[in-house]
Amino acid sequence: MKISIITVNRNDAAGLRKTIESVVAQTLRPYQFIVIDGASTDGSAELLQEFASSISYSVSEPDKGIYNAMNKGIAQADGDYCIFLNSGDCFCGPGVLQALEDSGADADIICGNAMILEDPPRRKPAFPEITLRSLFSGSICHQSALIATRLLKEENYDESLKIVSDRKFFLSQLVLKGRSYQAVDVDIVDYDISGFSARNRLASEQEWQKALAGMLPEGILLDYGRESSGALYGNSAYERFFLELGRRNWRRPVYRLVRGLLSLLGCVVPGARFARQFPKQTD
Repeated sequence: MKISIITVNRNDAAGLRKTIESVVAQTLRPYQFIVIDGASTDGSAELLQEFASSISYSVSEPDKGIYNAMNKGIAQADGDYCIFLNSGDCFCGPGVLQALEDSGADADIICGNAMILEDPPRRKPAFPEITLRSLFSGSICHQSALIATRLLKEENYDESLKIVSDRKFFLSQLVLKGRSYQAVDVDIVDYDISGFSARNRLASEQEWQKALAGMLPEGILLDYGRESSGALYGNSAYERFFLELGRRNWRRPVYRLVRGLLSLLGCVVPGARFARQFPKQTD
């Protein structure tokens, strides 16, 4: 298995150094290491020169966003699989690529475990299997997934999306196109949660709604709304009240007011996402 490691960066020289050092420490050879820098002005370009002998391909030039940069990396990839480590993300140790090789995994998409760098750190294991419901409730950690390069060349990331294009890709490939998936018990990445998507969860959810609307029929979208709300929060009268209040257009200002007041009082408000997850309805 030859792996193409793709790192995209913009003005994060400190994070980029950590990522590069974790890659060059890998014991398994050969691998391809691609770094796409978005015309950084913080010394990142100079860092690429420092590690030039360890990087297979690099460029520092303006881009149109993170997925445009990733697509540039995909265009250069010649490995069997690609894995994406954004600047600041690091392999869990020098033996990660060797462990993936030893696992014998050969599915279209292979996913391992991610160590989420919170306080305290937590381990996010790979989904044991992929279903529509599993991708409704969460996303594959992009940095802990090996994706067959041929799939990425056939379907580039959607550059009209700013945050969830990788999530859209996984849904398209694994559910709509039925590509094969395999989970491996390998700790792959120390995931830096200071990244853009982790810091913009509300925008991420809104963009995900937009992506789903362009991919799935209305009946499945209704199931997504229910799965993301009532199915997760239960069926008490209190919860049903918020469900009904949040899904009616004319009641949404009341919903927001009541939710805001209860939040100020420290109350748990079920279904905080109802108002934007359900399709608009009229009485």
